[in-house]
Amino acid sequence: MSINSALIAATSGLSAAQARIDVVSQNVANAANETYTRKSQQLQTRIIGGQAQGVDLGVVVRTVNEGLQKDIRSQQATVSELTVLDSYLERLVESFGRPGDDDSISAKITDLKEKLQALSIAPELGANQAEVLRAAESVAAEFQELTQTISNLRKEADRQIADTVELANTALDNIETLNDSIATRRTQGLTTADLEDNRDKFVEELSQYMNINVIERSNGELTILTGDSRLLLDDTKFPLTFVETSLFTSTTAGQPLRIEDGLPGIATNPDISSEVSGKDGELAGLLRIRDTILVEAQDQLDTLAHELANDLDTFTINGTVAVVNLFVDGGGAVPADALGSEQGFAEVIQVNPLVTATPSILVTGDTADGANTYVAIGSGDHRVANSMLDVFQNTQTFVAGFGLTADNSLEGFAAELVGFQANQHATFESQLTFETNFRDTLVQTYRDESGVNTDEELAKLIELEAAFAASARVLQTVQQSLDELVNIIR
Repeated sequence: MSINSALIAATSGLSAAQARIDVVSQNVANAANETYTRKSQQLQTRIIGGQAQGVDLGVVVRTVNEGLQKDIRSQQATVSELTVLDSYLERLVESFGRPGDDDSISAKITDLKEKLQALSIAPELGANQAEVLRAAESVAAEFQELTQTISNLRKEADRQIADTVELANTALDNIETLNDSIATRRTQGLTTADLEDNRDKFVEELSQYMNINVIERSNGELTILTGDSRLLLDDTKFPLTFVETSLFTSTTAGQPLRIEDGLPGIATNPDISSEVSGKDGELAGLLRIRDTILVEAQDQLDTLAHELANDLDTFTINGTVAVVNLFVDGGGAVPADALGSEQGFAEVIQVNPLVTATPSILVTGDTADGANTYVAIGSGDHRVANSMLDVFQNTQTFVAGFGLTADNSLEGFAAELVGFQANQHATFESQLTFETNFRDTLVQTYRDESGVNTDEELAKLIELEAAFAASARVLQTVQQSLDELVNIIR
């Protein structure tokens, strides 16, 4: 090897060792940073005149397991959805109570039955009549309170959808900006490792909000698609759009989640609510809560309230009709006994003001109503009270399709309704625990592969220091040789 070749090799070796030491030092400094990936300095042989003449520095690259990264994003979306479902259902269960709770709608209906039992024994006692009305008022108030709770939770979920859409669009903005920077630096032959780490942070954030597919293009930019392969980001960005629903009642349908498609006019932006809610992510959980789970809970309440009112309206006794109409709507009418008339009834159910004003209707029927043909045999006639009590002991036919048994007693349906919410919450809570543990396992595996191991880095640092020292000795030897050559010439 010539002195010149040795000089080139030594100086390039020094530069390479110094650059690699800088990268290792950066790795060690960021060992505790969970979003940082292990970096390494690429080297390539320098060829001069067809011969190896030292090394050239390449770009700094990062160590990333893309398969694990994809799995983590998918799992994070699952965990985020279940977290939302668990949180909202926990609060719903707190309002509905659990089977056996004294303040649940089930317990209040049982209490009404017990007060009717006492009335059937001594119908002439005003205290027994008053207790029936008190229990009925408690049932109606519970229906209204639960309906308000459901509406409030739906409104909160709706507001959270709007906030999450804003966060998702901000994440898309940041990814788009970093895409441009990465593509530019790649064309200049510069490293993009730190920029890619930063971009991954926003991609992971976006994956919490919704299920996404990520494709890396040849220029280093990322293409982001929804779980149903709608473009969110390519050369153009397609942000999500959402308008909060102004008011929620028991029958309100929430505004849809849309995506801009680049065409003129807001009306062209497609509704992707069902697509997003059918996948995973925080938005999926919020849409499911607002449009499916809470709506189903409201339907169950409406069905129970509707059946209760229809069963405690009129009674046929020995060929005559006793009109009681214990529960009515805000206009004083019992809802029609037809499919669809149950919707929204739990929100307006109340004890009939006529019965409240004249409690003896519980014994005689409403004698002022032309449809009432029943004639009581004195104030101690227990036949109307017994007929009302039979309603609780007989099997009723409820509106089917809301997740509960259609043929059931009033108490059985109410108990099943309360248990349904508790069981649903327990199921999601169990799933959340399992999926969270699985996600944490994937994250730990990813960090073991892509994160910084300080022991390995320090060992590498020792090797690089030795390499640096070796190159320095070669350079020193070359210097001595040149000095001797100069002395000989002199």
